[in-house]
Amino acid sequence: MHGWTGKILRVDLTAGSIRTEDLDESLAHRFIGGRGINSYFLYTLVRPGIDPLSPQNVLIFGTSPVTGTAAPSSPRCTVSAKSPLTGILGDANFGGFFSVHLKRAGFDHVLIQGAAEHPIFLYVHDGRAEIRDARGLWGTPTDETEAVLKKQFKGQKIHTACIGPAGENMVRTACIIHGYNVAGRTGMGAVMGSKNLKAVVIGAGSHAIEVAHPDKLKSTVKRIKKKITDAPFYKMFATYGMAGPLAIENESGLLAIQNFKQAGGWPDAEKVTSETLKRDFYTGSHSCFSCSVGCMKSWEVKEGPYAGLKGTKIPEGCTSYNGPTCGNAYAPSLFKIYSLCNQYGIDVLDFGCLMSYVMEWYEKGIISLEDTGGRSFEWGNYESMIAMVPLIARREGFGAVLADGAVTAAQRIGRGAEQSLNYCKGMVLGGVDIRGLKGTALTFATATRGCDHLRGSNMIEIPLGGKALLSEEDALRRFSTAAVLQHDSYDKAASTVYFQDIYTLADALQICKFNTSHNGHGINIQDMADLYTAVTGVEADEPMLRTIANRIYTLERCFLVREGIRTHDDFLQGKWAEEATRGGAFNGSVLDKQKFKTMLEDYYAVRGWDKETGIPNPETLKELGLDDAAEDMKLCLMSSGHG
Repeated sequence: MHGWTGKILRVDLTAGSIRTEDLDESLAHRFIGGRGINSYFLYTLVRPGIDPLSPQNVLIFGTSPVTGTAAPSSPRCTVSAKSPLTGILGDANFGGFFSVHLKRAGFDHVLIQGAAEHPIFLYVHDGRAEIRDARGLWGTPTDETEAVLKKQFKGQKIHTACIGPAGENMVRTACIIHGYNVAGRTGMGAVMGSKNLKAVVIGAGSHAIEVAHPDKLKSTVKRIKKKITDAPFYKMFATYGMAGPLAIENESGLLAIQNFKQAGGWPDAEKVTSETLKRDFYTGSHSCFSCSVGCMKSWEVKEGPYAGLKGTKIPEGCTSYNGPTCGNAYAPSLFKIYSLCNQYGIDVLDFGCLMSYVMEWYEKGIISLEDTGGRSFEWGNYESMIAMVPLIARREGFGAVLADGAVTAAQRIGRGAEQSLNYCKGMVLGGVDIRGLKGTALTFATATRGCDHLRGSNMIEIPLGGKALLSEEDALRRFSTAAVLQHDSYDKAASTVYFQDIYTLADALQICKFNTSHNGHGINIQDMADLYTAVTGVEADEPMLRTIANRIYTLERCFLVREGIRTHDDFLQGKWAEEATRGGAFNGSVLDKQKFKTMLEDYYAVRGWDKETGIPNPETLKELGLDDAAEDMKLCLMSSGHG
């Protein structure tokens, strides 16, 4: 096989056994790799209804056939399992160098089942693996864990993916850390903790990644690199990193202030914009493997209570969610929050959403000083936010109430706390107000891992600087309507599926989404097909890859259906569904439930799913070559009264 190593590592921590299996070539061709093959294994190996924190759950690390080649921006690694946060399909991915070295060590995917009797780490190298004792590492933060492991393997170049105390204590928003890269959402760190798996360590490897057509790959890479640098967002990422366009969002009425009290127009926004962070804190740039953008910015806090704090990377999931969404305009605190969340292994985006809810609960009298352990939570109180990171990670005091995620915390607190949330299928989101963006709302609502901006994006409906990201001619050619460019149009089913396909294929090929054409520019599906063909020798074009994307996405939907997800779950819940946008260009915008329902039915029709239940039709599944899932969904339709 070209591209793929052709090997899968299977680890049973309960039995203490390790074995190597061949990667089925037809499976590789049907699902590509990364999230695609991970999702296939989840569907086939994880029984419906299991406890995500039980030994029966399966944790999967996945690479792609283009990983480790010259393919631009293809360094990512997907980690999948049943999510302890949402109870449905879970995954998260991270960049850096881990996936490249996993392939050089000889494996495309690592499947980990069972649970060890005591803390261990998995050492993968030279086509084999070992289970090693990690009791001395248990309780250590992630940066210390990486330092100790590097010392233990002195003289060897290793790459680690590890958890902190939050993962060990099975905090349901726990993440996995690889240097300054994070697999953040859906609680994959908690699954590692439930298995007593402190880290996966990749050591030496000399496996050569064979490319089918080197000359074609070289010319394709050259062409795509130019597309990346010519894209309108390239300069923003290269200059300001991952901190996000907060200034633009504030001016355009998208930035969520104080948990959606206000949309844009925040007078303190300038204190935390990417321009300010660059001017006052950035010290250098770094890139992941096979990427020249340099969006990973090193930084240093030079003044104030956090002076001397240094690190690398500051994503919008920190700056927006822990800044404006919490009414926090003190920039140094954002670096402190991000550093602490990574050390303890907590998803910083989810943490920011959670803190904004806590602040609203405190303001409304839903919680008091007695509930919070004496800590006040006025808007912008970054000191209380910082104090909560270790408490959540250790499940101590008020942190124990919050450690199972915002939705569960709101349900436990009661007194109307759930009305302050913005969520879908158990996962929260914030940062930007999307009630005026009907297509974006649909992508969030139909995402296969909960409310999610990384399963698809309808950015073309957002006019930036008064100009659409896509021309009317291009919109008509691709979607048969220019209405996809109008933010308040509910004619967004076709564009939603298209952009979900782009994201699905990016995850299957492990390409960074930020360099794809999710915004109308960058690496498009045909480019991905060209890379795939050059590396693997498998002839591909856009229609073929879109069929693969549909296969992956629909099988993921089948996983959700087996866990009880139906049409009523494909609506946004909380403030988004019940209140209107306040302020900004989209002032007064609401999600009309009847119009949204019609748009959702249109979406189901494009996908080939049942209009009444949202269950994939058996005929659709058979056309996609998913015969086993077709039988499962036939039973689900019958149990729903639609068989």
